Amino acid sequence: MSAASDRPPTVAEAGEAAVLEVLSRPGQAGSGDPVGNGDDAAVLGPAAATVVTTDMLVEGTHFRLDLTTWRDIGRRAVAQNVSDVLAMGADCSRVLVALAVPGRTTMDQIGELAEGIHGEAARSGAVVVGGDLTSATLIVVGVTAMGTLPDGARPLRIDGAAPGDRVALTGAPGRSAAGLALLLAGHHDGTLQQAHRVPELPIGSGKAARLAGASALTDVSDGLLRDLSGMARASGVAVDLVVEALPVDPRLGEAAAALGLRDSEAQIVDWILDGGEDHGLLGTFPPGTTVPPGFTVIGTIREGDPGAVFLDGRPRTPGGWDSAHGAN
Repeated sequence: MSAASDRPPTVAEAGEAAVLEVLSRPGQAGSGDPVGNGDDAAVLGPAAATVVTTDMLVEGTHFRLDLTTWRDIGRRAVAQNVSDVLAMGADCSRVLVALAVPGRTTMDQIGELAEGIHGEAARSGAVVVGGDLTSATLIVVGVTAMGTLPDGARPLRIDGAAPGDRVALTGAPGRSAAGLALLLAGHHDGTLQQAHRVPELPIGSGKAARLAGASALTDVSDGLLRDLSGMARASGVAVDLVVEALPVDPRLGEAAAALGLRDSEAQIVDWILDGGEDHGLLGTFPPGTTVPPGFTVIGTIREGDPGAVFLDGRPRTPGGWDSAHGAN
């Protein structure tokens, strides 16, 4: 037997049909859709209101193969889209995946990617109902996520914050940014590193915020300050944040120490405020509402220049990620 026959076939050798068979999963007829994965298009069941979002992961821009795995690429691609559905106060139900890979990609790698895609979709309560495949010189994973809202439910828009509202978020921001710093420094294993590879989504928190009467909601993808400033700008208000109220993962201090940073406290604050890619939920809650479990109150909305953010009374210019320019 030749050495070539011992290795897994590449995408170019296996062909489109074989790749799509790996990416597809049987046994999803229970989704309630008239037509699911495998036909020319999916036919979706009725819903009172449908929430739709799409996003891409591009090799070299959003991930490096030496810092992650094919399985985690699949998980992250789904997770960052599901997060946007949650931010509308909905639950994710369906996912579509468009994939571009080089012809040298092995079928084993496609299998790992599929495990990540379907595993993260299932964790979110969703099924994969279709997608597309083409060849390219680098890896691109584009995901469309869909969710539903019940009859009469109000989607949580980004422009509903009002003076007097409390600002609250889920999780502890900064973990992804610290994890990336550790990965780039050669520390490949750890909780923070995995938090960068795949965000832990607050499944159910978007719906909880809607039921609690939140006035606005978004997900923290580009950085806490940048996303909060965007919410404030859309709502025509300003924001006061309290540093001591910010949730801090103690692992951030451990990361700063491992990296030998001189001003570790300043770096931790920067990770928390401008790190991005944590994909927690950031919401505003009017007076008289109860902030749901899992949310931490970190400030208040007030009148002022739209989009202005103040940190302990001092103006702070957001850093974070801009999709057109990169990191700021």
